[in-house]
Amino acid sequence: MDGFLQIINDLQDVFSTVGVSPEIISLPQIVVVGSQSTGKSSVLESIVQKNFLPRGTGIVTRRPLIIQINQDSSAIEPWGSFLHCPDKKYTDFDKICDEIIRDTDRVCGSDKNINSEPITLKIHSADLPTLTLVDLPGITKNPVGDQPRDIEQQTTALVRKYIENPNCIILAVSPGNIDIANSESIKLAKEVDPEGNRTLAVITKVDLMEKSAENSRVLEGKVIPIKLGIVGVINRTQAQMDAKISIEECLEREAEFFKTHFNYMSTEMGTPYLTQRLCSVLMQHVKQCLPELIIRITEQKVIQQSILDSLGPRIEDESGALADLVMKFCREFRYNMDGRRSVQFGASERALSGGRHLFEVFDSAICQELDKISLPADIEEDIKHEIISAGGSKPALFTPNIVFDNLASRQLEHFTFPIKKSIKKCSETITEIISILSKKIFERFPVLKRETHQISLGLLLTKTQVVERFIDSYIQCELCYINTNHRLFIKNRPQLEKACSEDEKSKEEGGENSSTKKIKALLDLYIHIIRNQLMDVVPKTVICYMVLQFCDDLHKDLMKILYSSDRVDDLMKEDMLVEERREKALRMLDALERADAITSLLE
Repeated sequence: MDGFLQIINDLQDVFSTVGVSPEIISLPQIVVVGSQSTGKSSVLESIVQKNFLPRGTGIVTRRPLIIQINQDSSAIEPWGSFLHCPDKKYTDFDKICDEIIRDTDRVCGSDKNINSEPITLKIHSADLPTLTLVDLPGITKNPVGDQPRDIEQQTTALVRKYIENPNCIILAVSPGNIDIANSESIKLAKEVDPEGNRTLAVITKVDLMEKSAENSRVLEGKVIPIKLGIVGVINRTQAQMDAKISIEECLEREAEFFKTHFNYMSTEMGTPYLTQRLCSVLMQHVKQCLPELIIRITEQKVIQQSILDSLGPRIEDESGALADLVMKFCREFRYNMDGRRSVQFGASERALSGGRHLFEVFDSAICQELDKISLPADIEEDIKHEIISAGGSKPALFTPNIVFDNLASRQLEHFTFPIKKSIKKCSETITEIISILSKKIFERFPVLKRETHQISLGLLLTKTQVVERFIDSYIQCELCYINTNHRLFIKNRPQLEKACSEDEKSKEEGGENSSTKKIKALLDLYIHIIRNQLMDVVPKTVICYMVLQFCDDLHKDLMKILYSSDRVDDLMKEDMLVEERREKALRMLDALERADAITSLLE
């Protein structure tokens, strides 16, 4: 039996050294729960048969204390050691008490705050059975003195953290001089273990209970049924401790008390029986939990290995790693633009290639915006005004070409703003793709991510300015030469003029009004032709300079600037959080490997 329990102790050591929370592995263990002044310390000292726990007013136990009792036939006298200073051996248990106080103050400070970081105390004795108990801070209802105002919430949360572990045995300690129905430990135990399958109750100070049939029924488990049983014990009084009466003598007096007052159940009362019962219950519980424990260890190994894989290995060749990362970034950008990779934008539920995102910008920001541009409602008045103005000092016999040229130029200028707006939208889309990729690829290296992002955006700005200048020049060319000899214009002009003439005849119009209608129709035709040309030219220009030339120059610029800065060490410095997560995962994985080796001894 001791072999099984010793292995649980070993597992406790393994996981305590890496700071694993109880709920992650859910080790089988006995957790001692009770309110302040219920006699928890006396129960534990009676089991260990040594005085070693701090005493006083208020919260004395401010950190979980894992007490590992190891049956050691080679121990001439009982001795102890701590996991935080394993090489130091204590044979004086008063000094063990001093070390508990000192290490508690080291972590919690000298005030009355509590902390979830456990202290692990190993006790070796030839006369004690192998057993592990976790002593938790007493549940405090009302703060006293300099205790924190939320002390009840703090203590309750810490207790819950341990007893919610389904593999935990709850040792609920209640004093015999109060109604068990008001026991805070029983209440908490029932909340997390409503069936009572893993709760063992201890009634302390039985000698202070009123002698009544009702209290006998409490000890028999007939008032509040506890499946693992109720064990009564008698605490050492302060007078006995002051008088230096040994624990052994107090245990003899306890046995005599139960024989005298509860003879019919005396064999199932007292500290020796409680110790025996705890060992038996824990042993059975360990056997039940072992298969699940092995599965959880295996699952955690997979999880921790996955974390390590996601974080990547430590960098040995920083210069080579930098080149590889830059190459990967450039390749991923190119693949995103040509459709071989996908990225997810903002709250979008779809992951699309960067090229597709850019196409949607072409469709919405360019084509749809340009389609909205049409001749103004008062264009006919503008045409009439232009015709009159073109006649100079005498009325014109024919409408001069300058009228059409001036009107067309003014309409073409309306394309400038939506085109620049669409180029900006394209730049924003590519910027977002760069941000997503740089965050993904350089996540471990914040300095490199920042530098790469800035260099990439600088290059993109340069290419964007090239596109803007090109489009400005293109529109300027259109403004400088209104090409009424355009193939599509010549092809569609006769049909439009004929339609206008027929419309005029049906309405009996003519003269100036006839010219106005024809010029309006021809303006609409010409604007339509130029609009279609821009819908074709702008996306081509964006792709040429802001995508293809950007891709061609990106790797060259990154390598040139990053390597010339002579800051490879700085650039390849990992985020502190990444380093911490990797170290934690490595420690955890090492602990799990050792735990796996330990549990294999039981299979």
